[in-house]
Amino acid sequence: MEGSSSILRNSRSDESGSKTPPKQALVSTNVNVLDTDQIIDHQIITPEGLEKDAFSPFTAFGLAFSVINSWVVLVVGLGSGLISGGPSALVWGFLYASICNLATVLSHGEIFAVYPTAAGQYHWAAVLSPHKWRNSISWITGMLNVIGLWLGAATAGYLSMILLMAAITVNRPDLALSVGQQYGIFAGILVFGPSVTLCLGMRANRWLDQGLMVISVLCALSIVIALPATAPTRASASFVFGGLNNMTGWNSIVIAWLLGLLQSAFAYLGFDLIYHISEEMPNPRQDGPRATMWTIIISALSGMAVLLAMLFCITDITSVVSTPYILPFAQISMDTTGSKGATTIFLLIPSILFINSVRGIILTASRVLMALGRDNVLPHPKVWSITVRGEPIYGLVLSVIVPLVCGLVQLGSTSTFNSLTGAATIVFEISYAIPAILMLFGGRRKLNSVSPLRTSNLGRWGVPCNLLAVFFVFQSCIIYCFPASMPVDASNMSYVVVFVGGFAVLLSVLWFTLARRRYEAPSEQSVLSIIDRGNPLNGPVQHDSIEI
Repeated sequence: MEGSSSILRNSRSDESGSKTPPKQALVSTNVNVLDTDQIIDHQIITPEGLEKDAFSPFTAFGLAFSVINSWVVLVVGLGSGLISGGPSALVWGFLYASICNLATVLSHGEIFAVYPTAAGQYHWAAVLSPHKWRNSISWITGMLNVIGLWLGAATAGYLSMILLMAAITVNRPDLALSVGQQYGIFAGILVFGPSVTLCLGMRANRWLDQGLMVISVLCALSIVIALPATAPTRASASFVFGGLNNMTGWNSIVIAWLLGLLQSAFAYLGFDLIYHISEEMPNPRQDGPRATMWTIIISALSGMAVLLAMLFCITDITSVVSTPYILPFAQISMDTTGSKGATTIFLLIPSILFINSVRGIILTASRVLMALGRDNVLPHPKVWSITVRGEPIYGLVLSVIVPLVCGLVQLGSTSTFNSLTGAATIVFEISYAIPAILMLFGGRRKLNSVSPLRTSNLGRWGVPCNLLAVFFVFQSCIIYCFPASMPVDASNMSYVVVFVGGFAVLLSVLWFTLARRRYEAPSEQSVLSIIDRGNPLNGPVQHDSIEI
């Protein structure tokens, strides 16, 4: 793009040919800040300091897989599924969620192959929406995405803490941690991950992601082999694939079974991480959709293998869910292996993987904030693109602070925090559904006109994938609003509607009082300029950075 590249030159020439002197430094050592010369149409600013080749297809897959860790989510959420619907709800619910999330990823892949930017869903909403609604739809999509990431980081940190507490209980059943101590562990987990990111730098973090991906696969294989091999008795196939159980208090087994699907829906949140690091990939149009698709497929296979291994080792649901070890998985491991050491390892490794998930989610949120800043959604737009060691530092800090505040909810009750987890799922899922909805209402026609030969094109399967993705989000949002058990009281009440309604009111107020007047969605030309300036086929990226 000739016009864009001229804006990005290190200095400007006046009509006489003289050059303006370089601008003075604005901030302190090792920080890159963006120059006003880098502003391109609607204040879209080059993401200064992000390394273009930071993520190969394999490293992007490794980061996404180690963040999603579907099998780890199933390990922690096993008890909820056994209570609500039983083994069949877990098995078939996970298969159903896998297919629906694959449909969602394939739906997104068509758009991703044309518009791979760190903004992800909200840039897609901007270019695919009708002109009249593009500002509001793209703004709400971006805000839902970042809120979902913040809530997701809080949830992953909480689940990591639960795994650590279970490991402690296995070895010290007499030790009871206070709520304050639990929050201290939770806070340490949230701070630790981003600190590692800043201390090690991007190159070392890539090795960390790949190493943890290997550890995740090896731990999953160990569970799949060890539990059935050491189990004194095994459950029948009819129990695993057809067993029903209702300990929810609901009179309807159908409602109980549907509630059992919720853990499977949560098991895939975060796959959009690859969208938000696309500006750091050398060939995102081709490699991005493939990496995302394989993340879902491998997560589905590993998750199903671990789930079946656990279920075939259960002979008495009541004894497993009433375990003194906090998590039913810990009880299964103790019943089969009989080893505190093995059980502790099987709990600590997933906890470490969740800590890495927190790191990856916060890393993702910082890049979404960077994109929101350069599109003038946030105050002081240039601040959000300041980087330290290749990381948008202010977005990183804010993405730690907000989950820390969200974690204070657990001081009230576990039920309240579980509702926050449900709200995170709904917010995430809606941000996933909006691009699929837009594809159904004119977006596909526009995409075909812009890039008929794109690397990811579903053809006649596009509409069915879009419909399945939208339906899955719709039914998940409804089910998450149901109380997990009956009769309802203060200890088990679902506050999901309260949280989601609160977010809706907050975003509405922000839109009508502030954003509607100052935010203008980036044009398609603006979005393409972000992609093209980093494309090696168009020449090297030119930065107008200030380094001190």
